Amino acid sequence: MILAYRLRKIREAKKLTQEDAAFNCGMSASAYGQIERNAHKSTFETLYKVSEALGVSINFLVDINNPQFNDKNKL
Repeated sequence: MILAYRLRKIREAKKLTQEDAAFNCGMSASAYGQIERNAHKSTFETLYKVSEALGVSINFLVDINNPQFNDKNKL
């Protein structure tokens, strides 16, 4: 759940809609929404594609304890 929450917060900080992020990933908005709801079930390849679409490294995306990320920070 934490990863899914983090994906949404990063996307929102970048001022992207789910449709924008999905387009950047080359997938449907429905498929992208599924990832945001169930990120823990995603493959590494999918998460890598999402990290690229959001403009963050895969390390930053999955490092939930990274002090650079919190709800108040702009990315």
